[in-house]
Amino acid sequence: MTIIANEPTFEPISDRARRVGADPDDAWRDEPEPRKRAYAARHGIDVAAVASEAELDRRLESVVGAADFLPGRWLRQGRAAADAVARIRTGSSLGSGFLVTPSLLMTNNHVLPDAATAAVSTATFRFEDDEDEQRPEATRFGLDPQRCFVTDEALDFTLVAVAQPPGAPAPGATYGCIAAKAATGKILEGMPVNIVQHPQGRAKEIAVRHNLLLSVDDATTLTYGTDTEPGSSGSPVFNDDWELVALHHAGGGDAPGRLVGNRGIRISAIVRHVAAVAGPVPGELLAEFLTIAGTP
Repeated sequence: MTIIANEPTFEPISDRARRVGADPDDAWRDEPEPRKRAYAARHGIDVAAVASEAELDRRLESVVGAADFLPGRWLRQGRAAADAVARIRTGSSLGSGFLVTPSLLMTNNHVLPDAATAAVSTATFRFEDDEDEQRPEATRFGLDPQRCFVTDEALDFTLVAVAQPPGAPAPGATYGCIAAKAATGKILEGMPVNIVQHPQGRAKEIAVRHNLLLSVDDATTLTYGTDTEPGSSGSPVFNDDWELVALHHAGGGDAPGRLVGNRGIRISAIVRHVAAVAGPVPGELLAEFLTIAGTP
């Protein structure tokens, strides 16, 4: 499977973040035309029939500038996405991770840097408080790096199989999974970025306010204003349709003299890398991951 990047040149993060923060509602207008076309195509606009960028912007106004209402299913979709998120415990640290197929979990390389660490680590799903501040449904799984383990330090991601007893269903049969789609155009600057996470190893928390995408830095990273803490590493980063847009990586979006946000690794970049290392005949679990990812 070959995945080809088709990304424009990006301006410095400090300039982009400052512009988006000053006028988030219209920030999308200054995005590179290829990204706007990708977003428009995902939202049902026949971009082949749009000859100019000015016409494209007029067509996008009806999508981006729609009334700020969310459908009732938004809460159900968010609940389903959150169910696939787990707290990761290694021998020395805590982090977050999430199922991207029924059997594969994604987190950061700096959370699970090697197979030996993964082999002694656990993933706990539904580690969250109920109305009585109890966690009756929390279930802990081991990890199985011998079955599948792929990692990359530069992109700061790890994919690892979740252990399951013989004959037992894959964890995703219970908790669902979050599709890691290869395509770009899922979000434009100034739009909301939602993160489900286990900050400081606490019970599951969701950041859905004060959460704008501040900058598409380059073909690999995004910077956003959504709150995170240590322990949030490895969390899924969603757009407002609960589509996965990035893997939360760390703080570090710097404008002159101040920290402006947190940074995530774009899912499209991770999928390209997995496709490259998996080769023409990937193993069963990576083949499933790439089939779900699709093509741009």
